[in-house]
Amino acid sequence: MASALHLLRLWLIQLRYAAVRELAFRANFFVWVVVELSWFVLQLAFVGVVYQHVESIAGWNRNEMIVLVATNQFVQQIFTAFLMPGLVKLPELVRTGNLDFLLLKPAPPQFLVSTSSLEIGPLANAGIALVVVLSALHSLGVTPSLLAILAYLIFVLAGLLVHYALLLALVSLTFWIVQAESVLLGYYSIFQVARLPREAATGWFRVIFTFAIPLLLVANVPATTLIWGLQPGPILIFFLTCISTATLASFFFQFGLRRYQSASS
Repeated sequence: MASALHLLRLWLIQLRYAAVRELAFRANFFVWVVVELSWFVLQLAFVGVVYQHVESIAGWNRNEMIVLVATNQFVQQIFTAFLMPGLVKLPELVRTGNLDFLLLKPAPPQFLVSTSSLEIGPLANAGIALVVVLSALHSLGVTPSLLAILAYLIFVLAGLLVHYALLLALVSLTFWIVQAESVLLGYYSIFQVARLPREAATGWFRVIFTFAIPLLLVANVPATTLIWGLQPGPILIFFLTCISTATLASFFFQFGLRRYQSASS
């Protein structure tokens, strides 16, 4: 318990530092919000254009699809705020040898790498995405129960774990690859799968992105919970796959860390 409280206190200190930094560079904060918001607006505009020609896609109508896309944006922006900034810096830390300084600190290396940098800007867009979810639910005439709302938040945390596991595994390749920044492009491409309806995927694509890399569940499970209620089958699959994926990614990071040669060696 003491160790967990110590890590929580350390994370809160880092969060406070990130907030102070964002307030010192307000222009960077607003530029980030505008750029990410523009991308989100384009996604919603694309949904609007598609649904001018069809009534539904794989059983999802326009407002249901908006809930799905906005939920994916909500998860992605929270991940971008709290976990992505630290992870994407791992290749540079390894290449320059600055990882040594993290390894000397009295805290687990994976925790320090994952939380070494924070961004406050994406939280504004996460809030906007949540407003869009609520607006789409209102248009559907759906009022989720308290249980559904609590389950939604839990599934969002599970979705964060999936994104974390995927990016952690990719950046851990830096222990073998010199210019590992290029693998991050793979993450940016793959995470787009999360905004697709699971029912629209078929064959090996659906199997891989449901059981091996459960991105098709990241936004689908929380969105369907708000719209149609709890569905035990997908929920069980989601929890099992996200826990196993995160565990394997952590083992892969630790395995790579054992191969790391410090700058002083």
